[in-house]
Amino acid sequence: MSAARRVVFLVNPAAGSGRVLARLRAALVRVPQLAARARTAVVRSLEQAGEVVAGLAPDEVPVAAGGDGTVNLLARALRAAGMADRPLATLPLGTGNAFGYAFGHGTVRGALRAIEVGTPRAIDVMVTTHPDLSLALISISAGFESRMLAAVERRPAWRRWLGLVPALLRVATRSWTGIGVMVDEEPLLEPAEPVYNAGLYNLPYYAFGWLMWPEADATDGEAEAMACHSARAYWRTLRRGLRTARPGPDGDLRWRRWRRARFEADGPVQIDGEVVVGGAFAVSIESRGLSVLVAPGAAQHTA
Repeated sequence: MSAARRVVFLVNPAAGSGRVLARLRAALVRVPQLAARARTAVVRSLEQAGEVVAGLAPDEVPVAAGGDGTVNLLARALRAAGMADRPLATLPLGTGNAFGYAFGHGTVRGALRAIEVGTPRAIDVMVTTHPDLSLALISISAGFESRMLAAVERRPAWRRWLGLVPALLRVATRSWTGIGVMVDEEPLLEPAEPVYNAGLYNLPYYAFGWLMWPEADATDGEAEAMACHSARAYWRTLRRGLRTARPGPDGDLRWRRWRRARFEADGPVQIDGEVVVGGAFAVSIESRGLSVLVAPGAAQHTA
């Protein structure tokens, strides 16, 4: 691709508390030359995103303008169209933007640079059998993360930030049962065990650019599984990051690298920041399942 790429910004107007379109207009004011080569498509569903993808010109870059949910939507649309090797980019206008940080898109400035002169890189994805979301790029989890997001999502979009602190207080110290994780035919967590949070993670960054998995590599065919039995273990990991070169011992914090997993929860599950119903489903790593434009200067792998 040349430096003068044309761009299609896919925008879900519900993302970013409903302010994504305004944020996109403000971002494009800074780059009038790019703005002149760009168009915007509003997408509210996978079907609408598929229509945009099907109409892409050969020199157009599809860009998810929003949060991690919008990136997931665009990725599923590209894969459904048989275009997994078509590089996508992101513009971090949503809330968490964990995906973008892994590839130099964590700031608007970095994302715009990746759109203009970034280079494609094939990355791993997590393919699921969950009936609501068949793909995860960042994380699948239950416990604290899913319960907190579920509590926030119950509020109107304009009040969600106001609901963050009350939601945290309601779930910050609780533990849950009914969550099970099996990785490569070995149990990491049994449903009868109380746990604070358990999840499967594919990228090094967490929401808001927290570096949770310093050694994670989105191109090595593996991902991380973690079960935190206490709030202390979870927040310590979030604060310090967790190096995962060696499997963790059984105890307050357990982790494993994996290729195939089975996840179950009798409460809500979050997948890439979207809350879905619980249940039991399989997850597997698909190598080279997506192509991403990586900003100049970003690490050659995500460790």
